[in-house]
Amino acid sequence: MQSRLHNLIRVNQAITSDLDLDSVLHRIVAMAAELMNAEFAGMGVLGPDREIEKFIHSGIDPEVELAIGRQPEGKGLLGAIIDAPRPLSLSALGDDPRSIGFPPGHPSMTSFLGAQIRVRDEIYGNLYLANSRSGTFTAEDVELAEALAATAGIAIENARQFDESIRRERWSRALAEAARGVMVDEEVEQIPRLLERMRDAAQTDVALICSIDEEVDEVIVEHVVGFNSAALAVSRARPVDMTFSQCTGGDAAVLNGVSLVLDTAEGDFATQCHLLLVPFATTPGRRTALCVANRGTGPELAERDVEVVRSFTSHVGVVLDRAEVRRTRQRVAMLEDRNRIARDLHDHVIQRLFATGLSLQATATQVDGEPRRRLSDLVHEIDGAITQIRQSIYALNRDSLTAGSTPRSRVIEIVERIGGTLPRRPTVVFDGPVDLVTDDDLSHDVEAVVSEALTNAVRHSGAHSIDVEIAVVDHSLTVLVLDDGRGPGPMARRSGLSNLEMRARRHDGTFVVEERPTGGTSLQWSGRLRADRTPAGHAHP
Repeated sequence: MQSRLHNLIRVNQAITSDLDLDSVLHRIVAMAAELMNAEFAGMGVLGPDREIEKFIHSGIDPEVELAIGRQPEGKGLLGAIIDAPRPLSLSALGDDPRSIGFPPGHPSMTSFLGAQIRVRDEIYGNLYLANSRSGTFTAEDVELAEALAATAGIAIENARQFDESIRRERWSRALAEAARGVMVDEEVEQIPRLLERMRDAAQTDVALICSIDEEVDEVIVEHVVGFNSAALAVSRARPVDMTFSQCTGGDAAVLNGVSLVLDTAEGDFATQCHLLLVPFATTPGRRTALCVANRGTGPELAERDVEVVRSFTSHVGVVLDRAEVRRTRQRVAMLEDRNRIARDLHDHVIQRLFATGLSLQATATQVDGEPRRRLSDLVHEIDGAITQIRQSIYALNRDSLTAGSTPRSRVIEIVERIGGTLPRRPTVVFDGPVDLVTDDDLSHDVEAVVSEALTNAVRHSGAHSIDVEIAVVDHSLTVLVLDDGRGPGPMARRSGLSNLEMRARRHDGTFVVEERPTGGTSLQWSGRLRADRTPAGHAHP
C-alpha cells in the first residue's frame, strides 16, 4: 500500500505540473492505467448534451481503433457512471444488466472500474479502467481511482485557466494592434489585416465580413481571410436545414454543424461548418455581420467566442466608414475632373470644331462638283462629332448630379462593378423612358436581375463579351442579357435564377434562360408596369 501511495503522489505531481489541457488529459489516462495496473484505460469528456464528445484511451492499438470505428457515446454502463456519485467496480462487466456490449472488433473486457471527474461543481467526464492484471479491481484500487479523479479535476481546472489566460492575452494583443491600425489613416486596405487579427484572436479557420440578404436567405461574402479565402472571396452561401433570417434580429448567432451550399466561382458544393455571426450594421432587407468559422471537422464555436468577435465590430465599423469617406473623396475628385473635361470640351473643342465647320461650309459655296460634295460630307461629319461631344458632356454632368438616384444610373453602376474584370466592358442599351415608368419595387428587381445575370456570366460561363438591353415594350419592362460563354448548363438550376423567376412572377412577367444558337446564354426577364406608370404610346388597350 505504501508503494502505491508513493506512486499516487508521483502521478499527482506529474499531472498537475502540465498546463496544456490536451496533454493533461492523455497523461491522466496513461498514468491511471499504470497506477491501477490495468490493461485498458479511457476518459470520456462530456459535451453540452451530457454525451461523450471526446474519448481518450490507452491500451488499444490504432489499427484496432480504426476497425472499431465510432467512439463510445456514453450509453449503457458508461452512461450510468455519468450520474454515479461514487466509483463503480465490477468483476465481470458483461454480467451487469446496464452493459450493452461492444462493437465488432472491440477487445474483450472483463473487470471494470469507473469514476467521475469533477471540475468544481461540474461533471467534466469519467475515468474508465478495464482488465485488471490482478484479475479484479480491489477496494484499494477504487480509493486510488477516486483520489486520481479528484487530482485530475484540479489539473484540468488549472489547464483550463491557463488556456483562458493565454486566450485573453492573445485577444488583448490583437485588439491593441487593431486599435493602432485604425488610428493610422493609411491608404492601404485595412480590412484584411483587421480580419486576420480577429481570426488569430478567435483561433478559427476563417474570418469574414458578409451581408445577410433576408429576402433570398443568402449570405454574401464581402471580405474574407483564412482557409480557402480565394474561392470564398466571390461566393454566396445558402443554408440547407435552417434560415439565415434567424440571425437578423441583432443578436449574435452560434451555428455549430450547420450545412451550407456554397456558390463559388468553381461551382456549387455542399459543406458543413461551425459558424458564428455578429450583426453590426443594417440596411433595408440586408444586415452586415462580422463572422468567424471553422471547418466541420474543426472545433465548435462557443459563447465565449461571441465576446471576441463582438469586440472587433467597432474597429471594423470605423475602417469601413473611413473607406467610404476615402471613396467619396475619390468620387468627388473624379467628378470635379469630369466637370473640368466637360468645360474644356464645350469651351474649346466644340468651338474649334464649329469654327472649322463654318469655314468648310463657306469654302464649299465657292467650288462645284465632287470637291463641293466632299466638303459637305466633312461638314456633316463635324456636325456629328459635335453632337457626340455634347452627348458626352451631358453624360459627364448628369453623372455628377444624379449618380445612383435613378434606375438607369444604378444599373450602370452594377455593370461597371461586376463587368470590370471582363476583357471588354459590357454594353448597356436603354430603350424607352426607363426612369420614368419604373417604380421602386420594379427597379429593385431589375437591379437584382442584372446583378445575378452578370455575376453568373462572369463567374460561371467564362464569357468575354456581355450585352445588356433594358427596354419599355408595350405594358412591360424587359431585360435582355446576352453573353458569349459556355451556355447555361446546370446554371439554370441555381437558387439565384430561381429567385429571378419568382421576381418575374411577382410582376406578372416572364423569365427565360436558354442557350443562344451562336453559343453563349440568353437571359430574358420581364415585369408588367403599373397602370399609373405606363407611358402614353405604350399603354395597353
